Amino acid sequence: MPNFLSSEKVYFRPYEVGDAKLIYQWFNDPATTYYMFTGQKPMTLEAIEKLMADDTGRSHNVIFIVVDNKSKKAIGLTGLYEINHAARKAEMRIIIGDSNFRGKGYGSEIVQLINYYGFDRLNLNRIYLGFTAENKGGEKAYKNAGYVYEGTLKQDIYRNSQYYDSARMAILRDDYYKKWYPKDKKRFAIKQ
Repeated sequence: MPNFLSSEKVYFRPYEVGDAKLIYQWFNDPATTYYMFTGQKPMTLEAIEKLMADDTGRSHNVIFIVVDNKSKKAIGLTGLYEINHAARKAEMRIIIGDSNFRGKGYGSEIVQLINYYGFDRLNLNRIYLGFTAENKGGEKAYKNAGYVYEGTLKQDIYRNSQYYDSARMAILRDDYYKKWYPKDKKRFAIKQ
């Protein structure tokens, strides 16, 4: 399987039809989707296959399967969605489906790698994201990757018999290149 981008802990590869079975498990696991809108309703394998075919087939989405370098096991997915070429912006999304890889720095590294891809390869100016404000692990990963808090949408998501606020964060190209790019280029650039 092609290794499109890599870091110390993970590499990104393209989505394949066989990955739908993993995503089906992740999207239907209440612990994985606890803070997410995904998981509101059960999804069939066929629905996952259609969703992924639609999402990966759109020119304004780039979606990767995240694979652990040591075990070669697919552990999640990430991507840039709703890429707007005129405004040079995209929404970053991530899900670590395998609970064995949560809370161990994988989230931060995945987000840093997708930032590198978005700014270095796609020439984006802004990458933004939203998450349930109670998701402290996600917040930590985003801050570790340079995202800055932009605002809160009050009682935006309903899950687990309660309303959650949604936090919005973003990282801008100028900030990324000043602080993160020199280090990320050494870590993530293709070695020739």
